[in-house]
Amino acid sequence: MPRDLKVRQLLATAERHTRAHRLARAVRSYRRVLALTHDGDFARELAHARLGDLHLGQDRPGLALPHLLRAQALSRGEPEYALMIGRALLALSRAEEAAAVLFDAVGSTPHAAQALAELARAAASLGDHRTAGTLARHAAARDACWQPTAIAFADA
Repeated sequence: MPRDLKVRQLLATAERHTRAHRLARAVRSYRRVLALTHDGDFARELAHARLGDLHLGQDRPGLALPHLLRAQALSRGEPEYALMIGRALLALSRAEEAAAVLFDAVGSTPHAAQALAELARAAASLGDHRTAGTLARHAAARDACWQPTAIAFADA
């Protein structure tokens, strides 16, 4: 079977496993994609990103972080990966590093509100509640779904 077809099949299988909550099987499929691909191949970037996302969803940020960093490097700076890296760093209690990375996602319209909300969490973790409140209000102004975050930081 040609390699490209095998990679596409593995990606499809991994997605089916993910939707069916068979996460260990999904991880195995994505790892097989990594074994078959090389840097510069979008499937490799996607496999790293999805592995990072799966590990984040399972509250394993330490396992997620290397995959997300690799996906971001392969993409040459995809803002969504910056957002995910920031979330992983926050979960690892590395708020200063998270804040630095999250700024890369703020400039991306689809990710700006969530990046601002995550920056609010980072600021709060660092003890800067005034900045946390300001960032949370900016997130809510961009997307109403972040209104509860703004309310949570309203005392700032």
